[in-house]
Amino acid sequence: MCLGGVAGYPMGLWILRPGFESRPGPVVFIRALHMSKYNISRITKPKKQYIFILLAAIILVFVLGSGIFKPQEITEKPKPSVSIGCDRVLWKDTEEVLEATVKNIDNPTFEWISDGTNIGNARKLLKKFEIGGHSIILNVTFNSQTLAANKSIMVIDSVDGITLREYAASKNQRGFQTMFKGKNTGVKGVMVYVDSFPPSEVNACGAVLTKALFSGNHTWKAEYRGARIASGTFIIKEISELKIERIEIAPSYFAGSDVKAKIVVMNTGSVTIKGFETETIAVNNDYAWMGDKAKREYSNQYNADIKPGASYDIPIQMTIPEKVSGIRPSGKYTITVNLLLQRKTVDTKIVTTQVK
Repeated sequence: MCLGGVAGYPMGLWILRPGFESRPGPVVFIRALHMSKYNISRITKPKKQYIFILLAAIILVFVLGSGIFKPQEITEKPKPSVSIGCDRVLWKDTEEVLEATVKNIDNPTFEWISDGTNIGNARKLLKKFEIGGHSIILNVTFNSQTLAANKSIMVIDSVDGITLREYAASKNQRGFQTMFKGKNTGVKGVMVYVDSFPPSEVNACGAVLTKALFSGNHTWKAEYRGARIASGTFIIKEISELKIERIEIAPSYFAGSDVKAKIVVMNTGSVTIKGFETETIAVNNDYAWMGDKAKREYSNQYNADIKPGASYDIPIQMTIPEKVSGIRPSGKYTITVNLLLQRKTVDTKIVTTQVK
């Protein structure tokens, strides 16, 4: 495409659009014909300025194309943080573990305060509290600054006010959260029963998830210190769903070496998956401008019996040839894996690796 020329001179200056040649990056091609017939000194000053502007534009294209002036990424310094966990409810005479979690802090000092009184200066404390409510504050000092974290502790001798709420955690799981007087609070010792499965104890913040469940009706109950504090039923809808959990592949290989990789898929639905397909596309980015010649496609079918919550491993073993058609297959590869159920793509993951 002719973008400009010197007036009065046939076939003077030609600039061809980027991509004229079959290689990546902007390509600028300049051709001058019969310039020897003309004396450059005869060109008037405006014409010289025009040529200089065009040459400057050409240089700018090369500079931008090479990425010399790419903006530098500014890495933000990690912010310091302090945590001492969630609000808790304890049964009387129970010893509580108070522990500080600090991030991006060097040489911290600690000050634990309970109801206005200093109770220790270590990162971790063991403490018994009297019946009633208590306010806990931790001050962490470092580099002439202080960060604070706080929580509440309620010590009880009755199950009154303790209950449990149920919620949908995923398409095949239910979650449960302990509460005290209508507020989400970690209650140590609450046990949750679902159907005929063994009971599960809530974590320090009062939460617990069921295992992956089949579709249908389910019943549950919660107990604390031998007393039933809540119960109910819920329905898991019938959903067929499969996801790529991860692709395990090394960051680089050498031509001629063996590859041992793995694709892991998981049933995130509520019915058994009997079979699925994968479509894999590998592209050598160094030769992507060659189109299909730099690309390889593979498809596979798998007969499986994957229950809800279960995973299925697809091992990948191969030897990278030292040469393909006389050329070493080195370069950076982009690998795209498509997962299909009933001929429909349901998930996609992309990874990269390099062959040296």
